[in-house]
Amino acid sequence: MGQQCPNRASESFKKGALLMSEETQENPVPYFLEVFSFKHHKQYASNAEEGVAKGFTLGPVRSDCQAYSAGHHFHWIPVFRYSKEKVFAEVKWLEGQAFEVTTQGKTLTWYHHDAERLKEALEKCRREDVMAIKDRPWIFIWCGDGCYAFNCSEEPISPCN
Repeated sequence: MGQQCPNRASESFKKGALLMSEETQENPVPYFLEVFSFKHHKQYASNAEEGVAKGFTLGPVRSDCQAYSAGHHFHWIPVFRYSKEKVFAEVKWLEGQAFEVTTQGKTLTWYHHDAERLKEALEKCRREDVMAIKDRPWIFIWCGDGCYAFNCSEEPISPCN
């Protein structure tokens, strides 16, 4: 009864594949587990274990903020559920917490509570490595072994708590 433990010697286990679907408890095909670091707000690529060279690194996210609302921290569930459709974005800092984001033919102003960290990522990355999530105010910046994730808001944000 219950779930059977995976064979730790199998190739799919070594590569980090999930052997059973979390939703249906079926095993249609193995797929890579996605990993999201709360400390760095980074979604690691499935090929990271193969020694992909890092393009750049950022320090950890603000520890003085506990908010998970728009413009603040991400929770891992929406990151995995909705971050598949990435589209190119051009992002420029305006002032304070405001950033001009151009994506899918629209130019909008988005806000982020840690503007300095987002500005640092934009300075260190290649222009083509900046992406937004289709129909969401989220910025993902490729850094070699994954993406740094920034949960933005379309409205000015409340102070951190």
